[in-house]
Amino acid sequence: MNDYLDNEIAGACNDTLHQWMANAIATTACIGHGKGNANNARADRYRAALIDRGVSIPEIDFWKCLDNPDSYRDQLHKVGVYNGPGSY
Repeated sequence: MNDYLDNEIAGACNDTLHQWMANAIATTACIGHGKGNANNARADRYRAALIDRGVSIPEIDFWKCLDNPDSYRDQLHKVGVYNGPGSY
């Protein structure tokens, strides 16, 4: 993504990355497509970082979760803060 974000991710604990992922998912429900896409990309990056650290994280891809109202993505959306830390 970018050096700044990579450095932020490297310095963040797992709980922080998880909250940032939830905040990014919550902020995908914005008006601007660019902002929504940027938040999807951030959520994917946080998920990848957690997986690289050995944390098991369920699927969060919008299209793969579309038909499942109890998906992990929907759970994150409910606990995330719109425009919260970690979102774009």
